Amino acid sequence: MCDLATRLPLLIGRLLDREANLKRGRFREETMTDIFTGALAAFAGPELVIEYPVEAETGGDIDLRFWHVETSRELHLRIQAKRLNAMFNGKTMTKVAHRSYHELLHKPHTSVDYQFKTLVDAPDPWVPLYMFYNHQSVVEDPYFASGGPTVSGVNLAFATDIAGEMQAKLDAATATPKSVKHHKRLSHLRKHLFGLDALLCPAGDWGGAGVPPPGAVSEALRASWGARGQGSARTKDEDVILRILSEPDTLSPDRRPGRRISDGPPVRVDRSLERPVVTFISGRTDDDRTPSIAEDVRERRR
Repeated sequence: MCDLATRLPLLIGRLLDREANLKRGRFREETMTDIFTGALAAFAGPELVIEYPVEAETGGDIDLRFWHVETSRELHLRIQAKRLNAMFNGKTMTKVAHRSYHELLHKPHTSVDYQFKTLVDAPDPWVPLYMFYNHQSVVEDPYFASGGPTVSGVNLAFATDIAGEMQAKLDAATATPKSVKHHKRLSHLRKHLFGLDALLCPAGDWGGAGVPPPGAVSEALRASWGARGQGSARTKDEDVILRILSEPDTLSPDRRPGRRISDGPPVRVDRSLERPVVTFISGRTDDDRTPSIAEDVRERRR
C-alpha cells in the first residue's frame, strides 16, 4: 500500500503528460480513477473489496470505506476527481503557473446546484474530499519546487476548503464592481493540498493488517485538516484554534451499523451503487462478523 501511494501519483502524472500525443483528445477523470481502482485491485482479497455499479452515474467519483471489523469502527470518504488542464480553450499551452482545474465549477444538466455544492452536502457519515490529478511536468517544474505543500501526480484536498474558494470566485463575479478570481488555478489551491499517503500509507499501528485501519487514516486526515496541507500550518494562533474547532465530526471513526459486505468475490458488481466503492477491511475476526471473501465458492466455505 505504501509503495502504491508513492508510485501511483508518478504513473498518473506521466500519463497526463503523454496525452498530448493522443489523437482522440485528453484523458478524462474517469480514466484516472479507473487506474486508481485498478491499482487497488492488485490488493483485492480478504482485506480489500471493490464493488462497481452497473454504470457509474457520477463520473470519476469514488467512495472509500475503512472498516475495522473487531471494533465496528468505520470511516467513510466520498471523493470527487478533477484533473489539471494544460490547454487554454483546447488550443494554446497554458503557463505552469496558470494551470487550472477547469471543471471545478461544473454544473450537471440534471442539477440546479454546482457540483462542488453537492459534494460538500454529502450526508453523514461521508467526509467529502477532492482528488486532483496533475501532470508530472508540472510536479517537477521549478515553480512548484518550494513555498507550499508538495504537488504530486495525485493530491487530495478537503471539499469544504475547495468549495470556499469556488464560492468566493462566484461571489466576485456577481459583485459590484465585478472582479475575476483565479481560484481554480493549482497555484492558488496548492495551500489546501495533501498527499495520497494520508489514505494509503498513514502512520500508526495497523494491527498487523495489510490495509490501513480507519483510526490511522482518521489521524492522518485530522493532521491534514489542522495544517490544511503539509508545510502550510497557520501562523496565527486564532486561526489554528478555529480550524481545530471546525473539524468535521465525521473525521473520527465511529461505531456504526454500516452495510455489511456479503460473502463473495473481492471484485464484484452491485446494481444498487451509483459509484465504485472500495472497502478496506482490517481487524478481521474468526466469527460471522467478518465476511468470507474469495474468488472460489469452495474457498469461501473453508
